[in-house]
Amino acid sequence: MSVSATTDSSAGWGQFLEYSRLAVAIAQIPLRILSIVFFLQWFRRAYYNLRYLSGRPDHTDGWAVGAWFVPFLNLFRPYSIMKEIWYGTNSAAGRGRQHGLLQWWWIAYLVHGGLNRAADKVSTKAETLTELQNAATLNVFSNFADVVSAALTLMVIRYVHESEQAVALFGQVRQLGGDAPAPDDVRPTEEEQYA
Repeated sequence: MSVSATTDSSAGWGQFLEYSRLAVAIAQIPLRILSIVFFLQWFRRAYYNLRYLSGRPDHTDGWAVGAWFVPFLNLFRPYSIMKEIWYGTNSAAGRGRQHGLLQWWWIAYLVHGGLNRAADKVSTKAETLTELQNAATLNVFSNFADVVSAALTLMVIRYVHESEQAVALFGQVRQLGGDAPAPDDVRPTEEEQYA
């Protein structure tokens, strides 16, 4: 194989990497926008619900969304608001135990953000094949961190949602005049189940 053939194949591979990265980035845009919009809607509503569960929250529900967009404030305020949601909702549901999920969720979010910025910066400046390969490697790590962050976000949402459901169930049972059953006692009896 000649030197020019090797150079041509390296340049072709570099172009393929760059076009692949660009295609994936473009395909992710609508999915990313929708997931951000739905998450922010849920986050605002969960924070709004705290008024009815545990009294007056520290901020308005508008800040629950706005805190994500203010530079430097977005490094700690969304986490403090999520802690209010987490502990307020869980205490109203009688789930008082500590849980490390919330801390891991925020760490994963920050790591993903840092890796994403680094990958974008390296990708923008990449000109040689080695630089393109380094950019591609960083993009892989960034995408992996994105998946971990998304999975942890879904776990946090599910946990808070389960607490909200338990609070709603307790409220319904109290309206009926009896003591609220434990969540495990709410399953249908054999007669109530349909075949």
